[in-house]
Amino acid sequence: MTKLRQAITVPIAFVFTLLSALMLLSLNASTLAHDKPEIILRGEKGTFSDQKITVEENNGSLYIPLDIFSDKTGYGIYTNEQRQKCVLYLGPDKATFTADNSFVILNEQVVQTPYLPLWKENTLWLPVELLPFLFDENTARQISFNPRTKVLSIQKAHDANISRIHINAKENGTVITLKVSEEFSKKDITLKVANGWFHIDIMGGKVPDNLAEKTTPNGLISEVKIIPLEQVVSLAFKLKKGILDKELILNPEEHEITVNLRTSEKVENQARNEEILEKQKREWLIDTIVIDPGHGGKDPGALGKGGIREKDIALGVGLKLGQIIKKNFPDIKVVYTRNRDVFIPLWRRTQFANEKKGKVFISLHCNSNPNSRAKGFETYFLSADQDKNKEAQKVVLKENASIQFEEAHDQQRYKGVNFILATMAQSAFIRQSQYLASVVQNSLSKKMKPLGLHSRGVRQGRFWVMVGATMPNILVEMGFVSNRYEASLLSKRSTQQKIAQAIFEGIRKYKKDIEAAI
Repeated sequence: MTKLRQAITVPIAFVFTLLSALMLLSLNASTLAHDKPEIILRGEKGTFSDQKITVEENNGSLYIPLDIFSDKTGYGIYTNEQRQKCVLYLGPDKATFTADNSFVILNEQVVQTPYLPLWKENTLWLPVELLPFLFDENTARQISFNPRTKVLSIQKAHDANISRIHINAKENGTVITLKVSEEFSKKDITLKVANGWFHIDIMGGKVPDNLAEKTTPNGLISEVKIIPLEQVVSLAFKLKKGILDKELILNPEEHEITVNLRTSEKVENQARNEEILEKQKREWLIDTIVIDPGHGGKDPGALGKGGIREKDIALGVGLKLGQIIKKNFPDIKVVYTRNRDVFIPLWRRTQFANEKKGKVFISLHCNSNPNSRAKGFETYFLSADQDKNKEAQKVVLKENASIQFEEAHDQQRYKGVNFILATMAQSAFIRQSQYLASVVQNSLSKKMKPLGLHSRGVRQGRFWVMVGATMPNILVEMGFVSNRYEASLLSKRSTQQKIAQAIFEGIRKYKKDIEAAI
């Protein structure tokens, strides 16, 4: 009996030991899984819902990755990997950060901070405390971080629609620039000079309490005062001397009101210098856009409800997009890989774009799926990393299937090509392509939502039509022709016009942001 009891006791003890070890391993695994701290991003109502983001601790500070911050909040970002710089766009405010540099360029002004950004994993990491220090102190945006609740809150100043005043001295006068968050018309604004003060009176204008203190006098201006009235705000600037002329310029696209105060006619040298600088920057500017309507000729692309063909929709949107670009940017050269119903091999499309020295390549397509309920639009950028989403992988296979329509000697071009190595040659453009894809997708989301079309997001894929392009490039899947409702919409010229306009708005924002960082 004693031997039997011992025989039973040993296994039970072993089981308890094993369970204890498993519990310890589970606790350790749980601790490891949550080793990296998280904070919550909280935006004002109507911007973005609460978002969790993983941060890293360094020298007692929590560091936040700017690219993930941008993805979570929807705020714009442009990264220059070579210079280890990031430009962050928070509404009308713009900040340029540099790795290991405590100086930040905020809205064209240099601000020294006690914090150092770090460069890691191809993006900048900022101390969380830097954002409140920078924006809360120098703009009308209210940003705060609660270390107890780990909440980073981003808000606009209450009711303020004029967030910043910047005064810049020029050779022939002074420029006053107002950063605004809503659109004003010229009839809302009055310019006048009285008793040595220059006044900008804005009907419906509202400013934060400390805006005058945050404004630095410069050039002609020796002092700044703000006089808030019931329906008008008067921005008063004390003049050091008289002015010859004043000019009001509204720039709603840049969220700016500009007033030029002219004191001299000597502008010839300044104009000549600006012309020289413009020529030097020209090679970096986005002056040629290549539009690539997918498929064509013997390749109809996806066939949809009601007999519509992908190639026809792609061409219709492509031609409309080109017209919009030409109308808004007459100086930009627009070229098409095809402007009629002809077949163009995939390899030839990017070769043509390179020959034309394109600065942006936009490939237009429509989606299809055996499931007729599949719906929505999405934007792709080229990447050696295959998207893990199975539906995205099917899209890549479908678009690459156009190779079957090419001649035998053309098909030989793709054999034996290592796709990963081929896309590595374009690594310099992947960041820009990803940003272009995000702004185009965001623009489509705004324009297409009233039509009942929803966003499927930004994805990455191995598309042959994009391989070899020596420029930022994206592929837009505008909707599902296999979905009866979307097929009906896509076949309408009015819808095609709206899609083209949405893509253009994305291109315009990309152009502005990229060229601002040159």
